[in-house]
Amino acid sequence: MRMSDEQRIKGWWHLPSANDTRVPGILTWSQDGGAELELIGGFSTNAKYEQAAEKSWTAAETWDRSSQRGTIYGETVAGKLITLWEAELGNYTTDVNNQPLEQFWRSSWLCVGAQLPSPEEPVFQSVTVVLDDLSYLTGDGRFSPPRWIRMEGVDTPGEQTEDGSELMPYALPVIGGRRAAWASGSTEDATYFIDTFATRPFVSPATEMMPNLKLDLMMRRTRTGRRVELSEGARVRINPTGSAFKAVDVPSRISPLLELLRLATFGSSAVTSMSAITGDGHEVSLLCRLGQHSAPDARTQNDRMVFTFDDVSLESYLEAWQRLGSKPQGRYAWNLAVGLIGHSPKLVEEHISQVLAAAEGLHRWCLSGSRNTKLEDRLIDLHGRLPESLRTGLDLDAGKWADWAVWMRNHVDHGGAEKHREVGDFYHLKVIADCVRLVTYLGLLTELGIPVKKMEEALLNHPRISVLRERCQELGALPDSQKP
Repeated sequence: MRMSDEQRIKGWWHLPSANDTRVPGILTWSQDGGAELELIGGFSTNAKYEQAAEKSWTAAETWDRSSQRGTIYGETVAGKLITLWEAELGNYTTDVNNQPLEQFWRSSWLCVGAQLPSPEEPVFQSVTVVLDDLSYLTGDGRFSPPRWIRMEGVDTPGEQTEDGSELMPYALPVIGGRRAAWASGSTEDATYFIDTFATRPFVSPATEMMPNLKLDLMMRRTRTGRRVELSEGARVRINPTGSAFKAVDVPSRISPLLELLRLATFGSSAVTSMSAITGDGHEVSLLCRLGQHSAPDARTQNDRMVFTFDDVSLESYLEAWQRLGSKPQGRYAWNLAVGLIGHSPKLVEEHISQVLAAAEGLHRWCLSGSRNTKLEDRLIDLHGRLPESLRTGLDLDAGKWADWAVWMRNHVDHGGAEKHREVGDFYHLKVIADCVRLVTYLGLLTELGIPVKKMEEALLNHPRISVLRERCQELGALPDSQKP
């Protein structure tokens, strides 16, 4: 099941403690709303009603709190088992005899394929995740350029005949199938394996005896004609280092991968699908609201990747991920700095506060900056850590930039700086903030060991990073340092 695919599932539902009390209802799933369960009837309630006026009733007490949140089991009309974790009761109606007429439950967690009592139980032996853009990070090309071939029935390939025919037989070489552990790496809690795959013909004794059957099985027939669709992709297998995973652990195990894709694309990324293997060997699908919407079928740009696994291995990235976030505040500072990639606040003030906090936190907690270092010096040091060619490409007056950034942060965070400055155009505050964002990002790539050439190419050609580089040069419109 893909996160982006909306679901509408009919079935029977009950609480784990009341297997005999099953209620009909419809479960829907969407990335915006999560799981929403509409019951015809409902689960028991301890609400008491009092007559407030003639022919009207009002609730004197609310639902028993133990009935308002928890796990709900379901079974579809096709017999598939479902679990809703941490479901919360929303609207409901009852009759005058306190019998439920309808209930509406919501949950951010959905497990399809098993009934598991709690997301806190270690039951997953392995988790498999598909992520937007992951295939481009691997660079495992499965499609080769088309090759012109000769084919029976085509006498003059490429030439236009008198009747207007122009036939060009060709073959598209494809490396189909699954390539296991194309890349791998580990953290203290988990081991990660990236598998790549591509469409391949179905293989069986029947297809080997009748080759045309292979084509028929790959083909989709439409009213306008026959179609053969080929695809390539990648998925990540995550295995626990120690005991089995809990469902609540899954988002944190996926985080390093999502952050890697943010760094590699300088944009947001999301989970396309998740599945897991339980202790008894059953495969289940997991649907969860993780903050970012997946768009697996959306078109993407060829020049979006800043780096790939050819530039940094998964193992070395995970080592740096652990090292930079090893201090108590380090993980928070890392998450803040990486989380801002692909995020564009609507308010300039919000943008300023976030990027300056990210830069300061990264220098202090991830790059072992001194405790008493001033923000201005931290910014200058972040800029100075960049390779010389990057500093040249930015063409940034570090002292002037850092001075204005500190004043800007004080101006925004304190509702006006003590020493007023004439900005001229308020847009220049965004320019300064964008420069902070870019220097911080390049500092992260430098710590990961990304080749300087790759970063230079991104400054010149990446559709978003090149814009930020141009803004660094707009700082010249601001007055020089106005320190007393």
